[in-house]
Amino acid sequence: MSHVFSILRGKQWRGLLVLVMSILLLPSLAWTQQANFPSIYYPSPPPEQQFQVSVGLIQITPPKELTEEVWVRAPAFDLHALYGLSPHWSLDGRALSQVIQNHFSVGARWNHSFGDFAVGAGYDVAYWFGFLEVVDAFDSKAHGWFNYPSVTVGYNLGKVRLIGKAEAILDLYHASSVGENEIATDKNKLVGGSFMVAMEQTFWKQTQLTLGFRATLTKFHWMTWALFSTFNQYLFYPEIIIGFIL
Repeated sequence: MSHVFSILRGKQWRGLLVLVMSILLLPSLAWTQQANFPSIYYPSPPPEQQFQVSVGLIQITPPKELTEEVWVRAPAFDLHALYGLSPHWSLDGRALSQVIQNHFSVGARWNHSFGDFAVGAGYDVAYWFGFLEVVDAFDSKAHGWFNYPSVTVGYNLGKVRLIGKAEAILDLYHASSVGENEIATDKNKLVGGSFMVAMEQTFWKQTQLTLGFRATLTKFHWMTWALFSTFNQYLFYPEIIIGFIL
């Protein structure tokens, strides 16, 4: 009987040793797993001094209060890139283009992992501009600046990652003109916010697929500048996101 108890105690000690080693190695194992799984929205930066690039499309549907039936439902090209600075920091750059309206942003991200969970915070500065040339009419153009503070949470299922991201929209400045007449505002104000849910998963060979939905509630959206809206109320903008992480 004593021999049996000694065997059990030996198994317990071995199990305890394995548990302690797993806890000690967990941060490095989590970082290795995340580094081997390219992602764009999941709060995990690329390996140091390496880029991560995604190309895709976004489709934003403006509210009918603004467009009625005149809006051309064309998607915008989406180029998104990350550059790894450390296991917790990265640079974020993104370009959105729909030809007559364009949006460019740069920012920084901080991320931290807790096993299969991860959290992140970011701050982006964006410049947007648009132009519209109408035959036998005045040409229109507009431009402005936005800031986007954000927080992100993620859950790693292995081959699939789930992401939730909340973002505030700060309108620092925007101006629009028709011919020689220009209207501008430089009031730094919170005009809205958005919440995004997305998933990233393996698609084909080394390519990853991003599918997401963003719900934006804002008083002003850069993509609808050409409508010259006078609405001073929050309107809903649903958005579909499709991207391929190369």
